Amino acid sequence: METQNKKTAFSTDSADPTVKQQLLSLLQLHYGYTSFRLGQEKAIDHILAGKNTIVIMPTGGGKSLIYQLPALVLEGVTIVVSPLIALMKDQVDGLIKNGIPATFINSSITPAETLERLEAVKNGHYKILYVAPERFYSQEFLNAMQNIKVSLFAIDEAHCISQWGHDFRPSYLKIKQAVTAVGNPIVVALTATATPEVREDIIKQLGIENPEQVVTGFSRPNLQFGVIQASDSEKFRLIVDAVNSAPDGTGIVYTGTRNKAEQIAQVLLDQGVDAVVYHAGMSGEDRHWVQENFMNNKAKVIVATNAFGLGIDKRDIRFVVHFEMPGTIEAYYQEAGRAGRDGKPSFCLLFYHPRDRYLQEFFIKGDNPPPNIVLEIYELLLNYGTDNILITYSELAEGLSDKLPEMAIGTSLKILEREGYLSRPNEKVGSAYLELIARPEAILESLGTRSKSSIEIFKKLISRYHDEITNGWRFNPDETAEILNIKKDSLMRLVRKLADAQLVKYEPPFRGTEINILKRVDSSEINIDFSAMKAKQKNAYAKLDQMEEYIYHFDCRQKYILDYFGDLNAKPCGKCDNCLTGGGYQRKNQAPKREIKAKEKFDYQKYNKKKNSSFSSPFSNLENEKENTESEIKKTSLLSTKLTQLETLDLFVKGSNIDEIATARELATSTIAGHLLFLIEKKLIKNIDKLVPLKRQDKILKAIKELGPDKLTPIKESLGEEFDWDEIKFVIALERSKAGK
Repeated sequence: METQNKKTAFSTDSADPTVKQQLLSLLQLHYGYTSFRLGQEKAIDHILAGKNTIVIMPTGGGKSLIYQLPALVLEGVTIVVSPLIALMKDQVDGLIKNGIPATFINSSITPAETLERLEAVKNGHYKILYVAPERFYSQEFLNAMQNIKVSLFAIDEAHCISQWGHDFRPSYLKIKQAVTAVGNPIVVALTATATPEVREDIIKQLGIENPEQVVTGFSRPNLQFGVIQASDSEKFRLIVDAVNSAPDGTGIVYTGTRNKAEQIAQVLLDQGVDAVVYHAGMSGEDRHWVQENFMNNKAKVIVATNAFGLGIDKRDIRFVVHFEMPGTIEAYYQEAGRAGRDGKPSFCLLFYHPRDRYLQEFFIKGDNPPPNIVLEIYELLLNYGTDNILITYSELAEGLSDKLPEMAIGTSLKILEREGYLSRPNEKVGSAYLELIARPEAILESLGTRSKSSIEIFKKLISRYHDEITNGWRFNPDETAEILNIKKDSLMRLVRKLADAQLVKYEPPFRGTEINILKRVDSSEINIDFSAMKAKQKNAYAKLDQMEEYIYHFDCRQKYILDYFGDLNAKPCGKCDNCLTGGGYQRKNQAPKREIKAKEKFDYQKYNKKKNSSFSSPFSNLENEKENTESEIKKTSLLSTKLTQLETLDLFVKGSNIDEIATARELATSTIAGHLLFLIEKKLIKNIDKLVPLKRQDKILKAIKELGPDKLTPIKESLGEEFDWDEIKFVIALERSKAGK
């Protein structure tokens, strides 16, 4: 095959005015834009000149246009590899809506539909074909692709190919073979989060030499970053405050576990916030419903694990809050970067407690199993009398010498898969089996005339999948329901009803994984680089250390992130919590101390005057202010995302008491008391005489000295009923702020 000719089929001088005009016309026709964003034009020029290209562009930078637009002028088809199986249909629907002929192939369609779509692609009916990387396990699929003229091979979320990235997927390692199988077309690999190390690994794993690299920088100047150290109970309170600080905007709250996601959503719902939950444990139908409600602004907040976000193109997200510290800077910046994709001011807030590290260490251990466990799992699989095995992780765990979380078992299988000892095509995972016993006419007759909904569902099912069901069909209930535009519960009720009546044969979905043994060798002969595994684990802990260092970092937060990604043009953002306070503050006792110079001290009045837009700091790590902080502060224009504690401070320094502030802000007095407590701790309020008279402060201080500041209940009991809890907390907070704690 003339691979070189294919690569240079549309080779052109990037300055060719005819080509540029054609591209700009297509850009406006299909996308409604009159010009390119930063980096897009340069990357497209490389592609049209027949050059392999690596594109590193921040979330919301417009990476998809880089392969979609050239696809319209190149001969043949553009293949787009994406891990987002659940979103492929939405992506393709969006392209079709824009007048671009596109389709997809993944496990949600039948083998017959796959062949039909491949034939349509071959005949030039489509310009863009989205493919799930798992399809490249099939030699039959690769053989079929050889008959198709492929001009561009685009790899979305390219960091997934690197074991040094934060989302390694073994199926991506098949891409190199797939590129060769389709004649080595131009390759473009795109990602939003890749360190120089990961970039080099992407190039190595794809087997492309000296590709052009387009790195637009990682800076997101409209985003404001901050960190608050807090206990879990404090985090719940602060999340409500953060959400309320953006009354007209939607946002995402990320957390590490499904259970915590449910808890956070319930807290928000109890406070009158329209919140929904999203995690991998939900059915596909439920996840789709949640996503649609959030995308259409019917829900203000989506509380999610990291299962949510990839491929979500919602541009008006005003805030992203992390309930715990993520495991890597890459993961954090990718998730936080989902805020403000429309370029408008948005904030990214991270809550932290030292215990957060334990959860991430648990994940690291699950992602880096001991070598002996990998070998044990391989031996267990060899003991089965077949090369095709359907098994659950719990069944594998029962045969191991050590008790391990299922995550470690999954990772062990990934390692064996990566090294070519097994494959996991996944086509039967989550699939049910359905086969007709009775004729369709007899089934319709058995349903009766009153079961209108059941009759309608069966007619849809038999109309689309008649041949498959007649011969016996493995199907995914979630995906089938979505394709037929019916509810999954309704579909499965009908199937079970027909099975009970012995009209169909039905087997429920298998809740495990399909494994194909590719090599059978003695475990002593297994060729796995266990030293590299140890290096990977060491690297994971180093990345966690760098993430934690971000928490305790004294200088600009965004610059810290940009430096991490090797952005040589990184400059202080001027708006994160550290930039606003002139160098941060002591966040834990063992953190290194730093002397704050007079010129670096935070001037709240000066800061307040700078707020000349509709955006203000959503953070409250503000201290080292000048003595005039509590002087009269003239309130500027209403700030839609102004931190709720700072609004309370404005009213307090004007002389309002707690009840008056609560009335003015339409909040509970307990909420206002919490704001004031926070402001005292952060040294934005240094005089609490209006909150607690001096004589009462003296009595509380005496009790504190006798019993200790951490003995809140004994202090309250010693003072008696005439003192309330808030007074005691205010005095303790003031003492701690004076001590620098």
